[in-house]
Amino acid sequence: MMDFYRCENPDCGFVAEEEPDICPRCGGTFFTALAEEEMTASDWVNLGNQAVDEKRETDALAAYQRAAALNDPLGLTNLGWCLEAGVGVPADPKQAVMLYAQAAEQEYMPALTNLGYCYTYGIGVETDYDKALKCFQKGAEQGFPRAQFLLAEAYRRGSGVEPDEAEAAKWYQSAAWLGYPGAQTELGRCLEFGEGVEQDVEQAVKWYTAAAEQGSAPGMCCLGFMYESGRGVEQSWETAVDWYRKAADKGYPRALCNLAWCYEHGEGVKRDFAEAVRLYRAAADQEYPRGYLCLGLCYERGRGVPADKAAAAEFYRKAAEQGDEDGACCLGFMYECGEGVEQSWESAAEWYKRAAAGGLSRGMCNLAWCYEHGKGVEKNLEESFTWYKRAADQGDPRGLFSVARAYDYGIGAAQDAEEAARWYQKAADAGSAPAICDLGVCYERGEGVPQSDEKAAELYRKAAEMGNAPGMCNLGFMYESGRGVEQSWEEAVKWYSAAAQQGFSRAMCNLAWCYETGSGVEENLTRAVHWYRKAAEQDDPRGMFCLGLCCKYGKGMERDDVEAARWYQRAADGGYLRALCNLGVCYEFGEGVEQSLEQAVDFYRRAAEKGDPAGQCNLGYMYETGRGVEKSALEAARLYKLSAEAGYPRAMCNYGYCCESGQGVAKKDPAEAAEWYRKAAEAGDATGACNLGYLYETGEGVEQSWQNAVFWYNHAAAQGQARGQYLLGWCYEHGKGVDASEERARELYEAAARQDYQHAVEALERLKSGGKPKASPKPEGKKPPEKKEREKGGFLKSIFGGKK
Repeated sequence: MMDFYRCENPDCGFVAEEEPDICPRCGGTFFTALAEEEMTASDWVNLGNQAVDEKRETDALAAYQRAAALNDPLGLTNLGWCLEAGVGVPADPKQAVMLYAQAAEQEYMPALTNLGYCYTYGIGVETDYDKALKCFQKGAEQGFPRAQFLLAEAYRRGSGVEPDEAEAAKWYQSAAWLGYPGAQTELGRCLEFGEGVEQDVEQAVKWYTAAAEQGSAPGMCCLGFMYESGRGVEQSWETAVDWYRKAADKGYPRALCNLAWCYEHGEGVKRDFAEAVRLYRAAADQEYPRGYLCLGLCYERGRGVPADKAAAAEFYRKAAEQGDEDGACCLGFMYECGEGVEQSWESAAEWYKRAAAGGLSRGMCNLAWCYEHGKGVEKNLEESFTWYKRAADQGDPRGLFSVARAYDYGIGAAQDAEEAARWYQKAADAGSAPAICDLGVCYERGEGVPQSDEKAAELYRKAAEMGNAPGMCNLGFMYESGRGVEQSWEEAVKWYSAAAQQGFSRAMCNLAWCYETGSGVEENLTRAVHWYRKAAEQDDPRGMFCLGLCCKYGKGMERDDVEAARWYQRAADGGYLRALCNLGVCYEFGEGVEQSLEQAVDFYRRAAEKGDPAGQCNLGYMYETGRGVEKSALEAARLYKLSAEAGYPRAMCNYGYCCESGQGVAKKDPAEAAEWYRKAAEAGDATGACNLGYLYETGEGVEQSWQNAVFWYNHAAAQGQARGQYLLGWCYEHGKGVDASEERARELYEAAARQDYQHAVEALERLKSGGKPKASPKPEGKKPPEKKEREKGGFLKSIFGGKK
């Protein structure tokens, strides 16, 4: 028989198999020898507890079995724990439940509570929340703190009872006052967030501290977060790190991750990526989802470890498979980009669905984008809108912005300017820079809000100061045009440059135009070409078109018709309307491509059908002359009129000539011709001015007036138009509408003659020989297609914050 030794201190109860010199529990020095048959159930339990502390699991099991054989409730309970957890014996949850029930029949509350726990989680029995609840309620009413804590958990989760935050908080508080650390932590959480009780962050700190001081790792971690965020205490990263470290030393995975984050970002400690990775890995080794997630981020970014996208994807997968929404979203993005995994839109969408179903607003937005663009799922704009709206309902800035955009453009929702502006405002209030910019667009245009250039400029500035490139570009345009701000080319260039440096192609084009024209900066065609090329390399249609013009006219580079045609083609393929017309010109005249009038007509027609007035005018000229198409004065006049009504000056002049000559129209109408010539002239068309002058000279369609004739000839001549120079010279020679001046007449004839204008050449010879003056020549006909100059600016509405 084996002898045992019991400490003689009646308050101690320490039992050992060998007689110690000093009791390790109370410090006593006197022990009583016991025969095995003299051991009480309490002695066997104490002996088992000691074996557990010393990690002698088989000895612990044997001791608890001896106590249980004496029908001791604590011995039965501890033996049940061994069988539940597999301590010293293979786990047998069913047998554990039987032992808990046997002890519970003796009104032993810890056993009853353990039995309730088994019913809650289906350990050794079928899950039965009702039975679990009855166990917890009985234990709680008997004042057992763990039962009170688990009853509170049941009310919080709604397990076997309707969820009730107030009832949960009440039982957390009861257990907390009895010193139960888990309850103290949860009561702190209720107070921190105002769940079931009035929010009180100072009291939350008190209870977190109470739990932490009892060695509760969750309490330590929560207290650390209060110091991190400065809620209820003075903010201190250093104190936060101290508490995170204490909890991490206990292996608490959340604290491991929080401490790792501090090392990763250098908050409260010196930045140390390697230490961050070590801590994240320690959390991941416990299969903690956030540990997997953060370790994946480190591998993706190469922080503390060599960058390894495949490893990152695998860690994201592990997090996602444990239900972590962020892990699912990150894994979806890896599939979207094909980084670390084979690219698959279908897999991306599937993981975004999991993230969205888990309530992650970023996952909702990414899934919505997939539905919007038909990536990995069938395109469904209504479904896209639904997911953006769900994200927006969580206050997600991107979700709010996307809902606004949907109302703005009618994407999956009925187009509604007022609703768009309202959602842009919500997104702007949530800090979305793109939304702030687009709200500025609403004010600039008066869409859904009262029109206000000042408010628009204010919003563009706010977006620009947040680093939003479209906001910068739009603010630049406000300065360029002097709308809502004092006009300043220098400020315009400043903001165009800032946006261009961020790679915003529209700003690159605007900055290039400033360099090309010397607006706000010294003229520099080389820099202009640089920025047009930068925009073109981003497949910006306007950048490609303008670069084509630079190639065509040798601006900032060697002239190259072939390159010009190539860039026009790329711009046209990108949907840039004006490039179609310029390509038509290339094919009409064989510039950079093999001449083909049929191809020219095709491009002109495509431009014309899309409403391009230059394309309409050029196509009209082809019909008038029968080049590449069957000649048709009627179709030519129709196209000229269409273009003229769109405000195209050359077409106004051409249609005016149709009216004057009766070509392609019902009858001659000099009065209507005069009106169209006037519109063309007022729009800066030199031929229109000259033809209007001739009508005033002859009194056709207008009241005859030499003064008016001279006025419009002056307009034409000032623009270098040869016929206008000649006719104005004729007026000076003959004193018609001006004082006669042979010297001035000669200057004007010479200017026209330098352009090989035959009437001027003959006039100079006549003056030289003293011959008889001739009458002025008749009006000119249609102007042929011109090589269009590139446009200035304008705004293209982009998806994320651009102009509309």
